[in-house]
Amino acid sequence: MSNIKDVISQIVELRFENEDGEEKGVALNEPASIEDLKAGSKQFKLTDELAEFYSITNGMYLFSQEIYDTDSLHYYQGYGLIVFHNWGNGDFSCIATKKSEFPEGSVLFMNHSPDVLVPIATSLSEWILKVTAEFKEKGTLLHPADYIRSPNETGLYSHVIESLRGRDCELNG
Repeated sequence: MSNIKDVISQIVELRFENEDGEEKGVALNEPASIEDLKAGSKQFKLTDELAEFYSITNGMYLFSQEIYDTDSLHYYQGYGLIVFHNWGNGDFSCIATKKSEFPEGSVLFMNHSPDVLVPIATSLSEWILKVTAEFKEKGTLLHPADYIRSPNETGLYSHVIESLRGRDCELNG
């Protein structure tokens, strides 16, 4: 598994054309301060990888995708999930903590509710690398609903629709 510092150094200079022909890249924020990290850890404990990420950059734009800064993180206590990315439609990407039923550090897709989760990647590092690969190939990161319209398309979230088949959730509505 790649460590987050190596992953960020691999992608920070990359620029790709998005599906609209605009050039997109990676924009890092200043690292989170010790105070920011301590304040966040009083509310909930960051995973080791997430703490390292925020010590490098307090959030970032990964091409067209925003990864939250420490002030924007949301913790679902009863589920042990830290939300770090918002799709803008009520869906989120989150990271499992030790208190989750999923392996700690794994990235999950949340369809409107922490009751509707699908594993996406084993770590934030893997998720960032896969988002980068998809953006390089397609000029965008496809949302699971995109695969309803284009069922033969492949990508990071292509398995979500099948995983949610038969479950009561927004994507099956």
